[in-house]
Amino acid sequence: MMLSIKSLLVISAIMLLMSGCAQKVKIKALNPAEVEEMATKKKIAISSFKNDHYGLSGKIESQIAQHKLDQKRYFTVVSRKDLDKVMAEQKLQSSELMDEKTATKVGKLIGAQAVINGEIASASGKSGRYIKDAKECLNYTKKGCTKWRYYKITCHTTQATVAANINIVNVETGSIIYGDTLDKEYSADSCNPTGGFLGLGGSAEVLSKAQALNRLTSAIASEFVYKLTPNYIYFEVALLDKIEVDVTKQQETIFENSLEYIKVGRMDRAESMLQGLLDELNGRSYVVAYVYGVVQEAEGKLNDAKKAYTLADDLAMGPVEEINLAIVRINNSIEKRERAKRQMNAK
Repeated sequence: MMLSIKSLLVISAIMLLMSGCAQKVKIKALNPAEVEEMATKKKIAISSFKNDHYGLSGKIESQIAQHKLDQKRYFTVVSRKDLDKVMAEQKLQSSELMDEKTATKVGKLIGAQAVINGEIASASGKSGRYIKDAKECLNYTKKGCTKWRYYKITCHTTQATVAANINIVNVETGSIIYGDTLDKEYSADSCNPTGGFLGLGGSAEVLSKAQALNRLTSAIASEFVYKLTPNYIYFEVALLDKIEVDVTKQQETIFENSLEYIKVGRMDRAESMLQGLLDELNGRSYVVAYVYGVVQEAEGKLNDAKKAYTLADDLAMGPVEEINLAIVRINNSIEKRERAKRQMNAK
């Protein structure tokens, strides 16, 4: 019996919904620092920034000093007291550290490998308010609202922007390791909470001008420090949940149970079950091989995951989106992890 167009559309919609509900696994991956040269410049000094009325240099110093990777501090920060002492002895102002030669000279005197300096290039903010008409229904009927209350409300707004020029000087060579302008914006309206901070969505709460400028400089500090250190990222990977080859009821149950173990974070148990199932099937199921690879990736066993993904790719008779994504991703993850490890181990 031929299906009607309406029936086909319903079936297609159901299949689409089912595919969108595939079980997913959270993966943790190690990325290298964007500023690669900082791997060998781990003893650093942070000077006071020019025009810094918002404590940006202090925020950068605090975040760098506290930053840990695998429970170990990544940088050693020369104390501001030692830096100020040398600056006083040399009769120098903080603004003079914007000059590479001066930064190099001071850096050598305090035993730093790199000096971070900068300035607030611009900072502005304003808060205001306006009156807006509003209404509220006082009586609902089947025909709709029959009585309205009209009134006015006061709306509060704040806009702020901050831009900072930040440099890192290589003390050994006097060259610039990094130099860029970082800028952030804040916009909020209590009557139109759709803007918000850094495009992350708004809120009925509106920061004051001072609060907004403080938030923006903190965000600039976080973005800058993030560029200097290896970091972990998190993303989700979709699983395949139906074995494509003939299996016994017991083997099907083992696979389903392994998915349940994955769901509750028992990767060790799922790994053992999937490995045994793959052996029983003589390595001929790309679905089992792929899910086994995801588990290996989630456990940080990237080279083993690559072998499983490669097997799944060889077994698939045609392109499988999840496998294609996995092959590209795992090669990229291995390369990035190796770079990050070299940075972490560099002296």
